[in-house]
Amino acid sequence: MINKKTALISILALTACGTIFNGTSQDVSFDSNVKGVTIYINGVKACKTPCVYPIDRSSSTVVAVAKKDGYEDQQQVLKSSLSTASILNLTFWPSWLTDVATGGMWQYSREGVYIDMEKPATKHAELQKIKQDVAARRFALYNYGELKIEAAKQQNGEYVTALSALTQQDPQKVRSIINQSGNEVHLAHLITGIE
Repeated sequence: MINKKTALISILALTACGTIFNGTSQDVSFDSNVKGVTIYINGVKACKTPCVYPIDRSSSTVVAVAKKDGYEDQQQVLKSSLSTASILNLTFWPSWLTDVATGGMWQYSREGVYIDMEKPATKHAELQKIKQDVAARRFALYNYGELKIEAAKQQNGEYVTALSALTQQDPQKVRSIINQSGNEVHLAHLITGIE
């Protein structure tokens, strides 16, 4: 004969909808534009992309950090909220208490996370190129008259030499570009490759 305590536990377990339907963990899949990215869940190494990782259900927000050598770390946040099954359980408090105790009442905002990894050197190089082009265009605009005079005389004077250094182009090529230009704006565009 089943004793009363065992019967009560069985009834509570069967009526805990959130725990039965959701389980005590949620499988979250991780993928990225670069394979083999290491995923850390709240600071603990979890898996390498592409992967599926079971995250224990709780009321806390989960922070997933993606790391790979040569790339910037990327961070994703998974927010926790009450599951639909647990909200229905509010009508029967013993099953709701079971869901609270097991974590089955919570669900995370996403079941799949896609992470775009970016190389920091690429960003830095692009930023440097933009700064270099701005400096070269500004120099060409403010010193157009002197540049035209030096280029017409086929001289590598201080202005042609300075523009050559700013653009990292051969002085002879810089003189040729100056001679092709019709005005200062045209030179600013030509020297930085704007058509």
